[in-house]
This record gives sequence, structure tokens and C-alpha cells, in this order.
Amino acid sequence: MVEDSASERDEFGVILEQLRKTQAAMRVLIRGIRDTKNQAWEWRERRDELRAGTPVVHDELSTRRATRDELNEEVQRRKKLRDEANEQARVLNEQLQKLREQRGSNRNIVPLEELRRRFRELEWKQQTTSLSVEEERALLEEMDGLSKAMETAPKKETVPHNQSEEMDQLWQEIQEIRDQAQEHHKKMITLVEEAQQTHQSMVQISQGLGPARSEIDEAHEMYVKCLQEADEMRNRLEVLKDQERDLKTKLNAIRQDRQSARKAQEKAALEKLAEQARAKQESGQKLSLQELRALMESDGLK
Repeated sequence: MVEDSASERDEFGVILEQLRKTQAAMRVLIRGIRDTKNQAWEWRERRDELRAGTPVVHDELSTRRATRDELNEEVQRRKKLRDEANEQARVLNEQLQKLREQRGSNRNIVPLEELRRRFRELEWKQQTTSLSVEEERALLEEMDGLSKAMETAPKKETVPHNQSEEMDQLWQEIQEIRDQAQEHHKKMITLVEEAQQTHQSMVQISQGLGPARSEIDEAHEMYVKCLQEADEMRNRLEVLKDQERDLKTKLNAIRQDRQSARKAQEKAALEKLAEQARAKQESGQKLSLQELRALMESDGLK
């Protein structure tokens, strides 16, 4: 029992020392968190003061950024219109080809007109379609052959007017749509160039801020760094709080065990004294006040 009591005292002392060290480390972290957050607020104030010193420049940057974004939106709108026009022209061209196929050998279109139409189709494809080197070479060879064939083809149209009117009208509609697509494409290219120029001017303005911009960036980086350090210390503090709770739980358990053991010892001593008092009482001996009290308490516990 003596060894167990000494062991408990040693364990209690070790845990108590661990608790004191943990609480000391917690106090250090709490001060560190407070000081680091104060530093973060100072860096934030410094950053905001520097930004406030260049309001005109920032307003100009915001204006040009809005202009650039509007230009990019218009580029996307023009691109969509161009693609829709090209798709519409493609569908109409398929209808035209079907009309030609349906007329078959009954068509009496002058070879020169047919050659011209085919040449214009290839020319449009070259201007609006991304081709590989082999595809580009094959297209140019076909265009060259058509150009030579047009030099010797008959120039008088012998197709009856009522047979070619529908195809001519469809062809004219295709050409008008392709012109619209080309116009959208040219406008899109112009808008892309304007957007790039606006963005480049933004870069130049930002670079023109010079040291002020560098100081703003540095102040912001330090502000973010301090917040991150404070968060790291807060996480470590939470770990120490968990350790503190565990150590306090262990200390309370030891205290409760000691209290229970002490009560058990006191009860045993009381019972022993009460037994002695009963024996004296039975033999007619006079009881002391302590023995009388022990006898009464013992009877009360039963």
C-alpha cells in the first residue's frame, strides 16, 4: 500500500508537471497569435494606404479592363454570327448540289459558268478554312486546273433561262450569306486586335506603377503570410488544448482514487475503534468521548 501510494504520488507529479508545461506553451502561442494578427492588420493598413495613393491609376485600369472585357464579348458574338452564317451557307450549298444532281444529264449549263462557280467555291474554302499542307496543295492544283480550263471554255450560256433561274437565285443567296460571314470575320479580327491593344496598355500602366506596385504586392504578401502563421499557431493551440483536457482528466481520476482510498481507510479505522468501544461497553468499562463518537458514527453508517 505504501509503494502504491508512492507510485501514485510520482504519477501525479509527472502529470502535473506535464500540465504546467502544456499550459505554459499555450500561453506562448496565445501571445504569438495576438502579436501575429496585430502585424497582419498593420500590413493590411499599409497595403490599403499605398493603394489609396494611386486611385487615378486604378480607376484607369478598371476602365480599360471593362473595355477589354466588352471587346472580348463582342468577339464571341461576332464569331457566333460568322459560324451561323457559314453553316447556313453550307446547308444552302448542299441544296444547290442536290438540284444539280437531280437535273443530271438534262442540265445544259455552259461549262464556263460551271467552272467559275467551282473556282469561287474553292477560293472561299481557301480563305475561310484551316487546311493542312497536303490539302492546301491539292486545292491550289485544282484551282490552277480550273483557271486553265476557263481560258478555253465556251463563253456563251446555252442553258434555258427557266432551268437555271432557280439555281442562280440559290447561288446568289449563298454568296450574300458568305459575304455576311466574311464581314463578321473581318470585324472579329479587328475587335481581337483592339482587345489585345487594350490589354497591352493595361500591362504598361501596371508596370508604370513601379515601386508603388512592388510595395503594394509586398505588403499584401506579408499580410497573407501573417494570417497563415496565425492559423498555424491556432491549430497548434487546439492540439495543446486537447492535451490539457486529457491531463486534467488523468489528474482528476487520481484525485478521486485518493479520496476513495482515504475514505476507505477512515471507515476502516472508525469500525476498528467502534469495535473496541463495543467490547469495552459490554465489559462495563467507561468509554472515551472519541470512542463514543466512533460507536455512534459506526451505527449511523449501518
